[in-house]
Amino acid sequence: MLSTSESTPASAYLTRRPLLAGANPYVTLYDGDTPTGYASLWQVDWSTHGAGAVLVVWTPAGLRVVGDDLRLGTWIEEHFVRHFDEATALPSWPVARVERADVELRVDPATGAHATAAGLAVAITGPLDARPFAMADFPLLGVSHGLSMQIIPCEHASITVDGVPVAGAPAVTRPGGRPVSSAVTTIHEAWSM
Repeated sequence: MLSTSESTPASAYLTRRPLLAGANPYVTLYDGDTPTGYASLWQVDWSTHGAGAVLVVWTPAGLRVVGDDLRLGTWIEEHFVRHFDEATALPSWPVARVERADVELRVDPATGAHATAAGLAVAITGPLDARPFAMADFPLLGVSHGLSMQIIPCEHASITVDGVPVAGAPAVTRPGGRPVSSAVTTIHEAWSM
């Protein structure tokens, strides 16, 4: 433990409060360079807006948010997902259709993530690597957030809407031998503000 004299000066340290803890696997599917589907799965173990599971799915046909709790689902989509680079890179981000339904979500760092709810199914599988990630200044809504997690890029993913598979596959590259994918499982995800 650092003594007061050894600690960082108060003016250099930004005190934060916990905002959310859980997991957030996500995937963008592509047909060539064209995004065909995007899903963001949330297992919220604790947050300032409650706990539960949320599934956010975008296709060119629309945007659906399904969750155990409407308030939590709306907050996840409005505060987080719509501002992420993956969502802002899509051709559109329409007004979400928010639905209350039970979400079955399993997140396993060894195998990936699987979610089903209200006619939606998402699978993210084939882990390629596992590495820690942290960002002290992740701007959302013009406010600095803290973010830390274990990130696990995956090789395979699928999105199914009302029994119809969304065309496309995740983009997987290996710059310098390190796997990077548009299909990712995260665990130990923690946000602060």
